[in-house]
Amino acid sequence: MKSDADQIREYAWIRYIEPARHRGETEIRIKSGDIVKGLNLKNKTPNVCTALRSKIFQTIYGVQLIGEQGPQSGMSTTVTFTYRVLNGAQAKGPKSTSKSAFDRLRGIGKSLFKDPGDWEHSIQSDRRNF
Repeated sequence: MKSDADQIREYAWIRYIEPARHRGETEIRIKSGDIVKGLNLKNKTPNVCTALRSKIFQTIYGVQLIGEQGPQSGMSTTVTFTYRVLNGAQAKGPKSTSKSAFDRLRGIGKSLFKDPGDWEHSIQSDRRNF
């Protein structure tokens, strides 16, 4: 079973870092409250902030923490972490994830068809024009 920290780090990787790398971005901003909400965590904000601040997170996922904004406590849902995305030579990437390569593809095409019937209309059109 994964620890809270492992789940938090993996969620940040899948939701923020991996897509940013794919888009060629050099900086990423992650708001701790978005992680809390995304994972439906209750009373775990300090865990989220600690996991996102950790050297383990930065090393595994190839990012460098370059800034933090938020209250002085540093343990709030309003804390926003800014990372520099390291290039391929500096980034080690995750050693393993619980999801298979196939599972990580889930939802990748959701923006292709805006309305529920668009997929069916596309297939019907392709069949007519074949």
